[in-house]
Amino acid sequence: MAASAMTITDERKASLDFSDGYYDSQQSLLVTEGSDIASIDDLDGVKVGVQQGTTGKAYAEENATGAELVSFPSDAEMFRAIKAGQVEALLQDLPVNINHRDAGGFSVVETYSTDEAYGPAMKKGNTAPVDAVNEQLTEMRADGSYDEIFNSYFATE
Repeated sequence: MAASAMTITDERKASLDFSDGYYDSQQSLLVTEGSDIASIDDLDGVKVGVQQGTTGKAYAEENATGAELVSFPSDAEMFRAIKAGQVEALLQDLPVNINHRDAGGFSVVETYSTDEAYGPAMKKGNTAPVDAVNEQLTEMRADGSYDEIFNSYFATE
């Protein structure tokens, strides 16, 4: 099972099975504090870091018209690039950018609702683990433990 911030997409469903979603994801725009960039509309001619193979990159390709997208293999390289001034913004999942904001020196200036959810991915056709995860998610939501965990790890404020 893969359960590390993987968004459920139709393309991924073609080769993997997913449980129910456990987190409704948003994309976000991170900039250095004091930047003149206040929204996606300010990215014309701006170098923006995105992660290869992600829905964040797809969102940027569709919505950050005029931006010069710079692809990186992982967030670690992206974050080093913005710290070094090689890119002026990062467009990626909100929880990752919140971690960068909380480290200091950066601001999340905009978030984007994309109707994406994170969900554990499993081998195609192996329904037992999918059913087991869904059962646990249902129980956790019913007994309140899901909300406790969610608020500990995913709260954005």
